[in-house]
Amino acid sequence: MKFRSLMNKYAQIISYGIIGTATMIINIATYQILILLSIDYKIGNLIAIILTKIVAYILNKEYVFHTKCENISELIKEMTRYIFARGITGVIDYLGVIVLVEFFHFDKVYVKYFIQLIVVILNYVLGKNIVFVSARKSKKE
Repeated sequence: MKFRSLMNKYAQIISYGIIGTATMIINIATYQILILLSIDYKIGNLIAIILTKIVAYILNKEYVFHTKCENISELIKEMTRYIFARGITGVIDYLGVIVLVEFFHFDKVYVKYFIQLIVVILNYVLGKNIVFVSARKSKKE
């Protein structure tokens, strides 16, 4: 039983690694494309963050944490937790880029890579412990 639990844990980490990498690529690609289209990097970053958060919710729910909501109330609670948790990392993403570009004069593209690494790790921790908790509850019961 412990072996199966350990394997499930590693499968989840691997799944998140794949999904996290995919959403990070979507985020960075969207950001860079918008910059190339002469959109201000702050606006481009905000658009990239919002798009990625929507895609990430769907992919993480389905392929990483495998949560099943029994009713609309559970779905709304899960989505509320997601908006709260990803809102925190979205603010870190958005303000982190601005602070590093405006105050420390780092390159706006490389800064995005750095911030994304921090955000992906935080997203996993918050997703596992705050957002997608119904999957763990149902497995324990």
